[in-house]
Amino acid sequence: MLPSLRKWMHPLWRRLKSASKLFNFVTPLINYFYALPRRSKAALRIESVRDLSPLYEAFSEEDDEHGNPIFLYSSFGFISDDFTAYFGRSKLRKYDLSSKDIEESLELLPDEDVYPEAPWNITTSTRPIDSSVFPKGPKLHTVFIGTGLLPKLMLQEVQIFELLQHNPHPNIIHYHGCLIRRSRIVGIVLDRQSMTLEQRLKDSTRYLDVETCIGKITSAVSHIHTLELAHNDLTPMNIVVDEYDTPFIIDFGSCRPFGCELITAGTPGWIDEDFAHSAQSHDEIALGTLRAWLETQGQDMINY
Repeated sequence: MLPSLRKWMHPLWRRLKSASKLFNFVTPLINYFYALPRRSKAALRIESVRDLSPLYEAFSEEDDEHGNPIFLYSSFGFISDDFTAYFGRSKLRKYDLSSKDIEESLELLPDEDVYPEAPWNITTSTRPIDSSVFPKGPKLHTVFIGTGLLPKLMLQEVQIFELLQHNPHPNIIHYHGCLIRRSRIVGIVLDRQSMTLEQRLKDSTRYLDVETCIGKITSAVSHIHTLELAHNDLTPMNIVVDEYDTPFIIDFGSCRPFGCELITAGTPGWIDEDFAHSAQSHDEIALGTLRAWLETQGQDMINY
């Protein structure tokens, strides 16, 4: 029986061997196809505008005959549970958008336009994604869509956090590493705090020690400067506080070495003039503005 089995198998083996090149070509394609995330709009599960991030409204620079800004469009981003990114626009005001309007407007964004490839030497987060951490994703703003800048911005911020991880400061938000999906960085995992400094100042029922707060912020900024970096976007919205009013600087998307050209920089209302290159002086001016703001906004609390 064994010789007859060999006789039957031999021609089959030759056919398989001749087709091996085809198998070697097709098999990786099949594996890649099955590894692709499901990207059906039907699986997005969008219930309202609260599921969108970010959500903007654009207005004309000119007002109408009554002096009111002219609404142009709403724009919004959405990232699914498998970190697939979508972006959309609508002629409806943001709070008039239904889940159907949102889903019909959203268009898939290719991974390579949103997420950078993960370098081999970055820190990979092993922290469970729960309420104690914040996975910071790409900023799906209309000015960045289709420009190729989103992956660059995220990778630059990761590189800053990697440097700060080796040069820590107690008043810089703690970095746990990156979320990796499909060999790309899809999130930067950071400690989550309950509120920004701006939100904290609105709570007039609790005393805030302004001198201690600004002292810790100044210490963190000085530490950044010793690394020859400037934050370039120091505002009350980019500082968070814990339950003990300990401040932590966040949002290092504009943080670059001194003299480097900036993709994003400053927040309108918190800078004296637009700038295009990273500089220590931007942070020094921002610290003075921040101190004045704290002392003015927090005057009632100081006298409490």
